[in-house]
Parts: sequence; C-alpha cells; structure tokens
Amino acid sequence: MKQSIPILFLGISLCAQAQNAPPAGAPQPVPEQVIAGSKSGQQKGIKISGSIMDGTANKPVEFATVALINPLTDKPVGGTTTDERGRFSINNVATGTYRVTVSFMGYENKTINNIIVKGADIALGTVQMQADTRMLNEVVVTGEKPLVEDKDDRLVYNADKDLTNAGGTAVDVLKKVPLLTIDPDGNVQLKGSSSIKVLINNKPSSIMARSISEALQMIPAELIKSVEVITAPSAKYDAEGTAGVINIITKNQLQGLTGGLNASAGSRRNNLGGNINYKRGKLSVTGYGGTNWSNYFGGSQSVRQNLRNGQVFSKIEQQSNYRNRGQSQFGSFSVDYDLDTLNRIGIDANFGGDSRTTRSVRDTRQSLDTLREFRRYNNSQNQNRNIDLNFNYNRTSRRSSEQEFTFLAQYNRNNGQSGYALNQYPLPESEVIDYRERNENTNRQSELTLQTDYAYPFSTVKRRLLEVGSKLIVRDVNSFYKLENATDGSLNFQEDPRRANTFDYEQMVWSSYAAFRMRTENKWGFNIGGRFELTSIDANFISTKTRFADRYQNLLPNITVSKRLDDNRRFRANYSQRIQRPSIMFLNPYVNYSDPKNIQQGNPYLSPELAHSVELSYSTFSNNGTTINVMVFGRQTNNAIERITTVDASGISNSTYRNIARNATYGMNWFTSVKPVKAWNISGSVTINYNLLNSPALQTSNRNWSYQGNINTSLQLPANFSLQANGSYNSRRVQLQGQSSGFYYYGFSGRKEFKKQNLTLTANFENPFRKYNTIVTMLRTTTFLTDGSNYNVIRNIRLSVNWRFGKMSAAPERSKKKVNNDDRK
Repeated sequence: MKQSIPILFLGISLCAQAQNAPPAGAPQPVPEQVIAGSKSGQQKGIKISGSIMDGTANKPVEFATVALINPLTDKPVGGTTTDERGRFSINNVATGTYRVTVSFMGYENKTINNIIVKGADIALGTVQMQADTRMLNEVVVTGEKPLVEDKDDRLVYNADKDLTNAGGTAVDVLKKVPLLTIDPDGNVQLKGSSSIKVLINNKPSSIMARSISEALQMIPAELIKSVEVITAPSAKYDAEGTAGVINIITKNQLQGLTGGLNASAGSRRNNLGGNINYKRGKLSVTGYGGTNWSNYFGGSQSVRQNLRNGQVFSKIEQQSNYRNRGQSQFGSFSVDYDLDTLNRIGIDANFGGDSRTTRSVRDTRQSLDTLREFRRYNNSQNQNRNIDLNFNYNRTSRRSSEQEFTFLAQYNRNNGQSGYALNQYPLPESEVIDYRERNENTNRQSELTLQTDYAYPFSTVKRRLLEVGSKLIVRDVNSFYKLENATDGSLNFQEDPRRANTFDYEQMVWSSYAAFRMRTENKWGFNIGGRFELTSIDANFISTKTRFADRYQNLLPNITVSKRLDDNRRFRANYSQRIQRPSIMFLNPYVNYSDPKNIQQGNPYLSPELAHSVELSYSTFSNNGTTINVMVFGRQTNNAIERITTVDASGISNSTYRNIARNATYGMNWFTSVKPVKAWNISGSVTINYNLLNSPALQTSNRNWSYQGNINTSLQLPANFSLQANGSYNSRRVQLQGQSSGFYYYGFSGRKEFKKQNLTLTANFENPFRKYNTIVTMLRTTTFLTDGSNYNVIRNIRLSVNWRFGKMSAAPERSKKKVNNDDRK
C-alpha cells in the first residue's frame, strides 16, 4: 500500500463493563405453578402468551415450538412457534385446564402444568430454557423449515430443503431465489438491476473479485445452507450496491464429530467433495474441500449494418462457436474458541482456484469498398488462485446478549494468469496463416479490511438498540499485460506497444455509521440511521501514461418503518440512498483490440452512481403453512453508468462507459407458498417491472414492461422417496441502445434416502427436452443497426450421491460476526 492510511479508524472504543445483576425491569422467570388469568377486556377468544429466553445467555430463543396439551388425553390441542424476540401467542383457547410444553433443539424441554383458563387472557411471562448437553445417537426433526422465509429485513431461501440443488453449483441455487434473475451466462440481477453485492457468510470473498458469474460456478450447492436477499440494507451495511445484497450462508453442523462425502456425475458437470465438523465444549472446527469439472459449449452470430446519414455504407457479419472446459477447487476451514461465556475469538480461511481452457472459431465477413473474409482460431487458458483470511473477536455483556463489541479483520488476495494464441486464415480457408497473435497477462488484487462495531440496548424490555461502527477498506489492484503479433503470419513475433496494458490502482474507503432501532408496545418498529463514506482513489495507467486521482464523500440516509398487525401479518416501508463505485474494469483506459472490428476501452473519469430506493412490503403467514409476501418498489439513478457503442467512418465500433443516463425501475413482486396437503409444498413468485432508461446527452431513451416468474413444487412419498420440479421464465430486457429476448428453464428431480446407511441418491434433469438456450439481441442507434443471437448449452442430466457419518448432539450457537464489504460495480 503506497498511500498512507489515515488515522480515522478505530474511533469507537466503547466496550461497556459486564454487569453481574440484571437491569431494573428485566423479565423474571415464571414459576412452574397454577396460573390463572386476569380480566383483559372484551376479546373474541382467550389468549395464552409469553416469551422464551435462553437461561444462560439471556437471549430470545427463536422458532421454539410451544405446544398446548390437554392433560386428560395427553394430546396437543393448539400450538405455535416463537418469533425473533422469543415471543409466542396461542389464540382462541377454550375454558379448561392445560399444560404448555416448550421444546427446541439444543435445549431441555420446559413444561408448565396446571394452567387454568376461565375467561381471561393468561400471560406466562418469561420462560427460561436450559441448554441440553446430552449426546444424541440420532437427531429426529419433527418440524420442517419452509423453503422460503420472510424475515424483518430479508427473504431467506433455504437451499438445503431443495432436492434439485444436489450436485449443482451456486448458479443452480440462485435461479430459484425470489426477486433474483439469473441469465444463461450466470449474471445475477436483483429487482431488475445488476448493481448488487454478493457475500459469503456476511463477508466479501476474493473469488467474487474477478467475475461473480464464474465464482458462482465454483461453489458447490451442497455447501450452501441458505441464500438471503436483503433489498433494503440498513446503515450498518456498506452503502454499495444500489439494488441490494445477496448473502450466501454455508452449512454449519451441530456439536460432536460429523462429516460427509458427496459426488455427482453429469453431462456438463462432475463434482467431488467432503466436509468434516467437530465441536466440543469451547472449541469448534469445520472444514470443507472439493473440486468440480465443467464442460460448456455454444456459439453466436451477428450482423451489423453501419450507417452514414441514415444509409448503410458497410456491413460486418460474424459467426463463432466455442467449447470451454474447466476445473475448479473450493475449500474452507474455521476455528472458533470461547474464551469464556462472554468472549469469543475465531479465525477462518477460504481458498479456491480454477483453470479453464477455451477453444473458439470465429468467421468475419466485412463489406466496405471491398469484400474481406477471414477465420480466426483462438486457444486461451486462464488460471486464478484466491484466499481469504479472517480474524474476529466478539465480547458480549452480562447485562444483555445484544450489548456487544466486535473487532474484525480480513485480508483477501486474488492472483490471475491468462494467455491466448490466435491464428488467422483468409477465406475461402487455405493452409496459409496470414496473421498470428499471442499474449500473456498477470494480475493481482488484494484487499485489507479493519472494522469495529458496538451495539448498546437501552432497554432489554422496550427493545431500543443503538448501533455504531467504523470500517476501513484498502484495495490494491495491478496488472501486467503484453501482446505480440506477426502481421505476415510468420513466427517472427514483435511486441505491439499500443496493446500493452500495465496499471496500478489503489482505493481507500473509510466509513462510519450510526443506527437506532426501536419497537413500541403496539408493535411498531423503527430503524433510523445514516452512513458517511469517504473514498480516495490513486491510479496509474502506465501503458496509456494516464495518472488519475479522485476523492469524494457521501452521506447516505436509511429509514425503515414496520408494523406487526398481529403475530402473522407485517407491513414495512423503507427509504435509502445507495452508492455504486465503478470497478477497475470500467475505469481502465486501455484500448482492447482483441476483436479489431469491435474495440472496447474504459473511462477513468467515471463518477459513482447514486440511487434513491423506496420499498413497501406486506407479509402474512398462516398456521396451515401458507405464506404471502407482496412488495412494491421504486429505484432511480440519476448518473447511471452505461456502456455506449458508436461506429466510425471505417465501420469499426468503439465501446466505452459514461455517466450518461438516468435509470428508473418501478416494480412489484408477489411470493406465495402453500401446502395443499402435509406432504406437498408449492411456492412461486411473480415480478413485474417498468424500466425507463433516458440519456439527454445522446437524445436516446428506452423503456418497457418486463416480468419474471418461477414455481417450485415438492412431494414427499412413502419409503423415503421424494419428487420435485421447478421452472422459471424471464421476459425481454432493455438496454439504453437496444434490447435482448427472454429466456426460460425447467427441471425435475427424484430422491431416495437410505436412512440406516446415511446415504442419499438424487437424480436431476435440467431442461431435458432442449439442448441450447438462445438469446436474441437488437441494437438500434443513428450510426449502426445490429441483430445477433447467442446460444449456450443448457441441457444437463446428473446423478448425485451423498454419504454422512458421525454423531451429533444439539447445543445453542453463539452468533458470529463477519466482515461485510458490499461495494464495487
């Protein structure tokens, strides 16, 4: 790091002393005795309510099962689960005598006897549960987590409940997540925008630094527990990503020694991996490792008509096909140690790498004054290695589990190496090579993050919480690229200085935030905060002799208001301002001549995008498993970065990026999950967007209505068989200068479990009735007209095997903090 780090960081030195006694007004344990209700006004039915707390950690127990039992028949007559505050409410209870049993994995069951109901509501107060440390030979799950959950600030897709993910990658998982769109190239959009940040376990990963779509192909689906979609991140999150944050949560195991092996074989991918987990007392160790092999192929064709004064003066026709074979590895380990009941330290690391070989053939036919035709054979190789190292320290107060101080440090590094060799033949093809080209490229990206966070609850009863924090991110990116060619087709290569690309790019982002959360007695919730960010950039584009420095600051507000109408219905409204900084790919002024008819370059003078975002959402749940979530949203970006393409007098296109447009998206998403019968689940979502792109500078605008829908259904059968099917459709998409067609996918799967052998077999069929997916694109400007199509293999059939070993026992988990950098476009 060539620039000095300002001493602005670690301004938070708050770490309150632990208190032995609970604060005044804290809830007291309820005795196991007869409880009679007191009059509470006119109601439609009698209600039994209370809250469940961890007796050791003094924190709410979420999702605990509360059963109301008739002691005469010993059968349940009602029940519910606790919310995120540990609260529960059983409504419409008839007069009589009952007992309440509370259970949750990792805790001893709690029973309250002789509850007499005779016409008035009953408040059980706070029920404390104790951790159960006994070893279990087998954990039997009697309640099933839904496929999609709606929480206060995010939608959660529980990937480990979806059969069709077996043997796949993170791309297959994200295709089924509400609000997300994955195109055939693996590019991710949220609410119609690609301005997002993808995290792994609440933190950035170096495997995402180069290409999100390629990184998602590296992560095995078996490693993913859930995917969180955060459309309105609070001020605690970095303000980067105008559409929101996607957080991929990997699996954690219970106490004991457990592990597993998984393998899959398919027509396009083969996977092999394993995991091991050990937890005993204060020590927790987890590890995962695996590799996969991929085989993709496809092609494209395009016709560009170049215009002068509205008339066609030249035409370029191109046709190509490719085959890409690759191998990637992904691994991780973590070690956590509880120093005592209040202090925890941990280290973890993720590492990965991939190597790919691509062979392609492209035919070009250009008609200007004369007709020229040629064919290019290109063999390329790419290798990348990455590693993330993390350290975290967390201290919790005896006063409350919500009062905590956290220090986090992270170092990421990604090293890449690539090269290609190109031979050009004139057409009609002969054995004579009239042009050769080869290159080599090495690049390195590193990132250091330091972060502190402090949370202080003013009251454990009234739920008023202040969160403050500070973060420093320092990034360093450099690349060395050189190219040699032989214009006569001989082996006498000469370096081309015009096409060298060497640069050193440094970025520093310092930020501080404050957020205040509170919930009122009548179930209103407020989250008000703001984030200040200071960005400093120092870039040296050596090959183009361009030095660039920039410095800017932003104050970004965030306001959320929510109302729980009752235990099953919730309304939420949010306003936030977000920022999207251009990455090095957008800034680098290097002129890319790899396709001499289509030249590309970056723009070092781009400004960050600033977007205003508004959301309104309504959620409702019912005891029979029906879930409905409705969201309407709007987002406007006044200085959006768009790719602009023009054609010169010689018929060559030039593409670059400019802050030239105002983008707006207004939309609605409807998600529903139902269970017609106990063994059958159906879920699906529909998103409708109105997209508006406008550039006064280019006197160009484009708009359309777009929609996306998906459906997922699963059926449990006797003898441990299960079936599942899913499908999705995305309508056409618009760009500032054109549009692209829609696409769809579908899949089926079947699973058989051999429980005694801890073995599971899964067969998946993705798009079995079509081999390719084709996307048609059209660009319309005053200087050219382009019509093209891209086709990629999409059919895939695979068989997966998963074997588990070891024994588990249940133990309550302490929360673990992670670095969370959600920035860069």
